[in-house]
Amino acid sequence: MAKISMKSIEIAAPTERAKDLFDYLQLKSVVEIRQLEEIEGISCFDTSQMVTRIDKYRETAATALKIADKYAPAKSGLLDSLKGLPEIGEKEYLERSDMADEYLGVCLKICNAEKSIVENKAYISRCRAAADAVKPWVPLDVPMQFRGTESCKAIVGTLPGDYTAESLKIALAAYLDGEERYDCEVVSHSADKSCIFVLALNEAYDAVLTGLRSLGFAYVSDPTKHPPRVRYERMNHEIENAESQIKDDIAVITGLASQRDNIKFAYDWFTVRKDKYSALQKTSAGDTFIAFGGYVPAQKAEEIAGEIEEKFTAAVQVTEPDNPDDVPVLLRNRPFAAAVEPITEMYAMPGREDIDPNPVMSIFYYIFFGLMLSDAGYGLLMAIGCGIAKFKFKVTGKLKKTVDMYFWCGISTVFWGALFGSWFGDIIPRVASEFFGKTVTLPLPWAEPGSIALWFEPVKEPMKLLCYSFLFGIIHLFFGLGCAFVKMWKLGNRVGAICDCIPVFLLITGIVPIGAGILGVSAPPVLVTIGKYLAIAGAAGIILTAGRESKNIVGKLGIGLYGLYNAASGWLSDILSYSRLLALGLCTGVIATVVNTLGCIPGNKIVKAVLLFFVFIFGHTVNMAINLIGTYVHTNRLQYVEFFSKFYEGGGRSFTPLKINTKYYQVKED
Repeated sequence: MAKISMKSIEIAAPTERAKDLFDYLQLKSVVEIRQLEEIEGISCFDTSQMVTRIDKYRETAATALKIADKYAPAKSGLLDSLKGLPEIGEKEYLERSDMADEYLGVCLKICNAEKSIVENKAYISRCRAAADAVKPWVPLDVPMQFRGTESCKAIVGTLPGDYTAESLKIALAAYLDGEERYDCEVVSHSADKSCIFVLALNEAYDAVLTGLRSLGFAYVSDPTKHPPRVRYERMNHEIENAESQIKDDIAVITGLASQRDNIKFAYDWFTVRKDKYSALQKTSAGDTFIAFGGYVPAQKAEEIAGEIEEKFTAAVQVTEPDNPDDVPVLLRNRPFAAAVEPITEMYAMPGREDIDPNPVMSIFYYIFFGLMLSDAGYGLLMAIGCGIAKFKFKVTGKLKKTVDMYFWCGISTVFWGALFGSWFGDIIPRVASEFFGKTVTLPLPWAEPGSIALWFEPVKEPMKLLCYSFLFGIIHLFFGLGCAFVKMWKLGNRVGAICDCIPVFLLITGIVPIGAGILGVSAPPVLVTIGKYLAIAGAAGIILTAGRESKNIVGKLGIGLYGLYNAASGWLSDILSYSRLLALGLCTGVIATVVNTLGCIPGNKIVKAVLLFFVFIFGHTVNMAINLIGTYVHTNRLQYVEFFSKFYEGGGRSFTPLKINTKYYQVKED
C-alpha cells in the first residue's frame, strides 16, 4: 500500500449532541476537522477562552509532575520507555474524567507548596544577608542608632582596615589637639574592616568626627533600633521558621507525589479537552445545529458516515475533495516499509502528485545502512536489542517504527558484516592466533588463510568495494528515475516519461561498462561495444528531446546539448556520492581492528586477556556509537539528495485527525 485516498466529509448535527459527537470522533481518530466556507447567518464557535483556560490547567498538571519528580523521583528502569503507554478502557477513562477537578486540586496544592518553598528560600537568603551584616556588631550592647547623651555624642560606623582601640587612638591623635576628650571601642575587626563605637564630649564631637572621616569613616547603612544581638537572633529565628516551613512543604509534595498517576491522567485529559475545543472552533453553528467539514480515509468514509447518522441523528455527506491541494496525506505501508516513513516525513510529506517513496526507499535504506556499518557483531547487537524491544515491550507509534527500522538495519549489517568477515573487527581470527596459535579460515574456495569473509575483505580489496558501491548507487538512482517515469505516466505525461527517462537510462547504462575500465575492472568487449551504442543512443535521445518545448530549431539543439551536459555531469556527481559506502564501511572495520590490536599488545596472555576485555568493551562501544551516527546521517543523505532529487517534490501535509492524543495513557475503545 502507499498513499491512502481521501474523501471529503460534511456533517450537520443538533447542537445538544455536539459534545457527544466530538467525543465519538475523537475516539475513532479517523476524521480531520476543517472549517466550512462562510455561510450567511451562521457563525463559528468561539472557544478561545475555554482553550486558554484548559491549556492553563494542563500546564499546571505538567508543572506538578515536574515538581513531584524533583522532590520524590519515581523509580524507573532503563527500558521503561520501551514498555509503551498503560492502557485504560473507555469506561475507566470516562469514570476517571469525573475526577479531573479533584486531580487538578492536587496539582494546585503541589504547585502552591513549591511556590512557598521558592519564596521561603528567597526569604532565607535575605535573612542570612541581614544576619551576616549585623553579626560583627553583636558585641555592641547599645542600639546602632544610639546618638549619645546630653553631654556627649556617640559615633557608630566602620573604618577601612584593621584597628584596635589603641591603634585607633594613635591614628586619631594626628587630627586632634590637646587632651583626649573621647573614648572609643572596636566592636569587631578584620583585615579589611573595623566596626567602631566612639563616645565624644559635645565640644570635641566635631573634631573627632572630622578625624574619623579623614581615616575613611562611614556610618552603618541600616542601623538597628535595638542592640544588634536582638536583630541577629530575630533573623536566625526567622531562618529557622522558614526552613521548618520548607520541610513541611516538601512533606506535602512527597505525600501528594503518590498521586502521580492521577496527575498524569489529568494532563492527558486536559490535552484531549484542549484538542476537542480547538476543533470546535472550526465548527459553524446555527440556532439549533452545528456544521463542519473534514477529511476521512476513503475506506473508512461510508462506515463512519453510517455510524454518525445512526448514533446522532445527523446529516452526513461524503464526496470527492473539491480542493485537491488541501487534501492531507496519509501513508500506509507494511511494517518493512513503514519503518522508514519517519525518514521521509523529516524531508517532506509526499505532494499531491508524488508517489509514496517508502516501499522502494526502504530496501535501499537497509542495504546502504548495513553496507556502511558493515560489522556483523554490531548488527547482531542492534538486531537483538531491537528484537527484544519489539517482542517484549509494547512499543507504539513512531517509536515502534524507529525500533523496526533499526532492527532491519541490524539484519542488513549482519549480512554485510558476514560477507566482509567483520565480527567486531577481526576479533575471531585474532583471538584464535593470539591465545591458541590457530589460524581460522572458512572452507571456501576463494577464502584466504586467516579470513572468515564469505565474500571478500574490503580492507584488502578497497577498489572492489568502490566499484560495487558505484554499481549499487547506479541501481539506486535508476529506481529513482523509474519512480519519475511511473509518476509522469500516471499523471498522463507519457511523452515526458519516455523522453526524460528512457534516454538517461540508455546513456548511463552504456557508460557503465566503459567507466568500469577506468576503475581497473575489465568488462567483456561485447559489453563495451554494446555500451558505446547505448550511450550514443541515449545522448542522441537527450539532445533531440530535451528542447522539445522550444519552437526554434537552434533553440532545440542548444537546449538539447545543455540537457546532455546536465545529465552527464549531474549523474556523475550523484554516482561519485556513493563512494561514501566505501569510506564509512572501511572506517568501521579499520577502527574495530585497531581496537583489537591495542588490546593484544602485552606479551603475557593473562595480562593480554584482561586488557583485551576492557579495551574491547570500551573501544567497540565508542566505535559503534560514532559510526551509527555517521551511518544514519549519510544513509539519509543518499535518500534525500540523490534518490529524492530524481522524482520527489514533497510539499504535502500530514493527515491530522481529531483523536485522543495522550502522553501517559492509551485509551482503548471498549
